[in-house]
Amino acid sequence: MAKKSSLLSLLFALVLVAVIFLYQKGILDPILNPRNGGDDETDGTPEPPPESEPIKVAAFNIQIFGQSKRSKPEVMEVLVDIAREFDVMLVQEIRDSGGETAPAYLELINSEGASYAYIESERLGRSTSKESYAYYWNTETVEYLEGTAYVYNDTGDVFEREPYVASFSSGGFDFTLVGVHVKPDDAENEIGNLTVVVASILMSDPNESDVIVMGDFNADGGYFDEDGLSPLIGEGYHWIVQNSYDTMTKTDWTYDRMVLLDGTYLGEYVMDSCEVFYFDIVYGVGQELTEEVSDHYPVYAVFRTGVVDDD
Repeated sequence: MAKKSSLLSLLFALVLVAVIFLYQKGILDPILNPRNGGDDETDGTPEPPPESEPIKVAAFNIQIFGQSKRSKPEVMEVLVDIAREFDVMLVQEIRDSGGETAPAYLELINSEGASYAYIESERLGRSTSKESYAYYWNTETVEYLEGTAYVYNDTGDVFEREPYVASFSSGGFDFTLVGVHVKPDDAENEIGNLTVVVASILMSDPNESDVIVMGDFNADGGYFDEDGLSPLIGEGYHWIVQNSYDTMTKTDWTYDRMVLLDGTYLGEYVMDSCEVFYFDIVYGVGQELTEEVSDHYPVYAVFRTGVVDDD
């Protein structure tokens, strides 16, 4: 009887050792904990992304950005410093028929070890004074979603410079940017029709909830009634650059704007983080050099990336 008891004890010990070994190797984990690896049972809840730092998204109208501005080292030094402040930056008013300005700017941005990339639109505009848009982004914090960039198909010829659309991701935050430089004398009409651009994005991708419209709207002064009935001021749109902000280096107008939809405003957007980047104050730049850099300041906002993707 004692011998039988000893054999049973030995057998139990061997089974226990085997179970521990198989569990440590992960062989039994899907069986004992099906939600940790089993294919047959899941609660449908997406795994949260790893902890990620928030990102800064900016829009900057670099006034008449072309060969003349590129030839001024002190101006380009300020512009390079500005670009490195942000994870993604929309640049407007690139005027360069030779197409050299955008890549030259990128080369300077990366000259001291930064790792940025860019995409650029075609040259746009009804007159001979055409402009292109470009998005610059920090490849260490943001990924461009390949093949998503396009110039809006403006079949009704509403926009002087059609919006430039592109999608990016950072951590759990996938987002689509709509960059635009609105024609001043047609600001009411162009700004109102930005809702049509947004609608076209949502129609092509119903799961997209993070659309950010930004750029130089010329949304102030005699060009635009901030208290009017523009469709873009309607329900579901959030103008996070307040009317009281001064986005110009020579005047106190609020031309530059960022507009969010409900999903982003109530989700990834860090509330009250939208600011004007006064580079003259931050870098101690005098008024003359400030105005050589641009007649606009950049506007930017901060967004969380350590979230479950809602797209």
